[in-house]
Amino acid sequence: MAAAAAAAAPPPSGAGASGVSPPPAEIEATCLRCVISAIGGAVADDVSDVLLSLGAQSVVVQEHRPEGAAEQEIFDDGVAKLWDVCDIVAHFPLEADVDSSVALLEDAMREAEMLQPDGPGLAYAVSPVANESWVEQIKASYVPLQITDDLWIIPEWSEPQDLAATNIILQPGVAFGTGEHPTTRMCLRQLRALADAGRLRGVTVCDYGTGSGVLAIAALKYGAACAVGTDIDSLAVKAAQRNGALNGYEQPAFVALQCGAGINDPEPIAAAAVAAGGGGSSSGATPTFDLVVANILRGPLVELQDRLSGYVKPGGMLMLSGILFEQAAEIQAAYGGDFQDFVVKTDQQWAIVTAVKRR
Repeated sequence: MAAAAAAAAPPPSGAGASGVSPPPAEIEATCLRCVISAIGGAVADDVSDVLLSLGAQSVVVQEHRPEGAAEQEIFDDGVAKLWDVCDIVAHFPLEADVDSSVALLEDAMREAEMLQPDGPGLAYAVSPVANESWVEQIKASYVPLQITDDLWIIPEWSEPQDLAATNIILQPGVAFGTGEHPTTRMCLRQLRALADAGRLRGVTVCDYGTGSGVLAIAALKYGAACAVGTDIDSLAVKAAQRNGALNGYEQPAFVALQCGAGINDPEPIAAAAVAAGGGGSSSGATPTFDLVVANILRGPLVELQDRLSGYVKPGGMLMLSGILFEQAAEIQAAYGGDFQDFVVKTDQQWAIVTAVKRR
């Protein structure tokens, strides 16, 4: 997320709790619509990215215009621009906990100084959607995406444009990792670079915070022997399993399991590594991998330093992203005791940090 500060307008009375009203009895809801009001245009794209990472199936930014106010004109001067104040409309699966997702969004915005630390939360409302028109909206918003000259992300309803390329088939919109966000693109490009250097053939991979599973799937397509993906979101785990199957990777080549959100929560990765034929053992010993990838956020990366470091074999590789460029130094300091040969690369304001574990 950008570090630019742009606090949302104070919420109306009762805002911050969804208060979802049930649809009429004769109509079956198919998803939940969350409308977040009065977001600064300077940060609307970043807020949209976070919502997608939290499980939103689609996100639309529109002008926030009070009744009777004139429409704000946006002039095309060659620079991408949104309205000064925006509303963000996000669709979530019917079973999603939207209130918890908005709370996590608020935490991320405060960390990036988009909301005042002690200020009001976001003004939002959640309602059920009683038709399936949103499915077509999702399909229209996802098209084949080229990551490198021969790496594409292909929605499952589309045909690959280059059959000779490495094509990753995804069901978009269910979990973070469709290739649109700069951190995902950087991780994919780094995996491609490792493959070109012959460093992925036959390796074991842990994709911590797997989301859609796109990074684990890319590693497998580039020659990894097996991959284990974990995520705190059960919906993401299901999405990763489905996406793995769409690309021909199921157990034991690819295993995705739910993990705890905190450092003290149960961690199923040892069992997952055994199932995948990786570095675990049936005794429950901590598994180790040739490559550990974590495209999450600064806070969890720092909190989970001991855990993530322990998953990397001596001489193995670590790939960390989901952070802003100015946070890269903190990540290097947190992992510097166990790793060397740090490299930082950037895309816009985002960064990826790679390193090698000391032997």
